[in-house]
Amino acid sequence: MIGSHIIPKFYLKQFATPSTRGKKNPGRIWVYEREQPADERATSVQGVENGYFGFLRPDGIFDESFESVLAKIENDCNDVLVSAKSDLFHWPHGSREKLALYAALLYSRATQRRTFSANNWSNIVGEILELLEDEKFIGELASGLASKLGRPVSERQMHDGIQQWLRAAQNAESPRQSFLSDLLENAHFIAEVLLRKEPWRVLRPAEELEFVTSDNPLITFVPLTHGKLHPGYGFRRVEAVAAFPLSPNACLLMGDAWPIARNLDTAGVRELNEAFISLSDAYVYSKTYFKDVEEATKLYGGSFRYGVNALVPIGVKMPTARQYLRLHFGLDAPE
Repeated sequence: MIGSHIIPKFYLKQFATPSTRGKKNPGRIWVYEREQPADERATSVQGVENGYFGFLRPDGIFDESFESVLAKIENDCNDVLVSAKSDLFHWPHGSREKLALYAALLYSRATQRRTFSANNWSNIVGEILELLEDEKFIGELASGLASKLGRPVSERQMHDGIQQWLRAAQNAESPRQSFLSDLLENAHFIAEVLLRKEPWRVLRPAEELEFVTSDNPLITFVPLTHGKLHPGYGFRRVEAVAAFPLSPNACLLMGDAWPIARNLDTAGVRELNEAFISLSDAYVYSKTYFKDVEEATKLYGGSFRYGVNALVPIGVKMPTARQYLRLHFGLDAPE
């Protein structure tokens, strides 16, 4: 299997100290975890998981070609990712679209979202198992499918069809397949929302401070009173501001709900870093070691979880088991 970088090496490189052994060697980055002491590691080994983007084809072959699809999108944005850090960058045509998709892609592929997707898949499978005992619903499905196909479909045939789906759904690879199936669609959707969050501003940290990033680097928050930030809102929420760290000294802010100066003071940097830390999954990264970042990661790293208490789009509901089955068999799913 391919060793897949959940967070691209090139992105981590923006936060790394270059190697003293030559340009071809990976840089070093500080890594913080809740249960471990801070550690300086090579970017080449951080955030790697074998087969993360691989999927099982119908012929039983484990296919990792999706990795190259994602790599092309990342590479197309690398120049913009670097240039956007400069105050002299004038955002040529198409550059915002590239960076929005890049940030959205890192969000959509994050381990937090994969965990949520797997939990949701497990819940749907469990609910469908219970529906096998609902004779009325099985009859409704059979009748609907018969009308669609123009031929009789018995309740037994419908029951057997659901059981066949369940056997495939309970395969160990199914949660991964479900996660990957809509990864790009989800990224494009979020990118479109980000482009509507105006203005785009690049923030700078107070002297001697840096922005951190994490394994879930695109975040949202709502500014509260007294400079506090409350993280983890749906991207479509008007008052939710999106933030994406570009480097230790540059952070892209999208949205106008946080009317703050481009040059953040010490309190502003720490507040924003706390938001990044609280929405991380397992890892927080920085170029320079900061004791307060290590302490903050241990206290509340990952305290906001995708789909649990954060980042649930307003007005969006996951399909019920009944809706899922109707859609699976090509039938309209009622509201």
